[in-house]
Amino acid sequence: MWQAVSAATGGLAGFRGYDTPAQGLPASWPGPGASPVPGAASLQVISIRPNIDDVLSGSLDHELRAFAGRIPAGDMVTCWHEGEATHHNFTTAQILGLHAHCYPIFKAASPHCRYGQIVTCHTATPASGHYPLGQWMAPGLDFYGLDGYQATRSHTAATVFGAAAHQIQGALGTVRLAVTECNSAILASRTQWFKDTWSWARKNDCLTYFTYWESEGSASSYAWLPDDDASIAALSAINTASTAR
Repeated sequence: MWQAVSAATGGLAGFRGYDTPAQGLPASWPGPGASPVPGAASLQVISIRPNIDDVLSGSLDHELRAFAGRIPAGDMVTCWHEGEATHHNFTTAQILGLHAHCYPIFKAASPHCRYGQIVTCHTATPASGHYPLGQWMAPGLDFYGLDGYQATRSHTAATVFGAAAHQIQGALGTVRLAVTECNSAILASRTQWFKDTWSWARKNDCLTYFTYWESEGSASSYAWLPDDDASIAALSAINTASTAR
């Protein structure tokens, strides 16, 4: 979907790539699930999902160093984005241990990359079985990414992104935030949602502002709609403002 969204919104400078648990720890950057990286993308935000128990045992240290050493300066990476989400069934000890183990390896191998933790804003709500979010946050990382969605009309930038940021900062203090996924399932309010969350991202000095889309024609509430002119116009304006910063 990157090519379609980029073409519609004036040319994206950022690329969000996902490697799957089945792909484990890739042998090359950015990994098979995140390849190929579009040539126009000057910033990559990549997720990998290695076996957590193997990471914590140290048996993947050599492979982690090799992978980290291939990360271009300035690019962003995480292990197990949304790893704290209920459906993964990880413990707080596993998630905290994962990032504590990986961060020094990544920074030693590629000092100018950014290693962070990406969470789902849903964990900051009592509806999540892993609430509150703060207990899952690993200290001392380069950035903290937020994946946030408007599933109902009651969801606002403040109640989704703001609530998650408040719990993160309550646990860790002042940190560098990033919007790593964002969309609305409510077509009628999607345009305003993008405007409001972009405003929130700017006020909070976020490193990135990424939207997330399922394929055009899919049944998903987050499917890309090439005829949604109002949302595309809003995203185009955001893209222009973002790349000019």
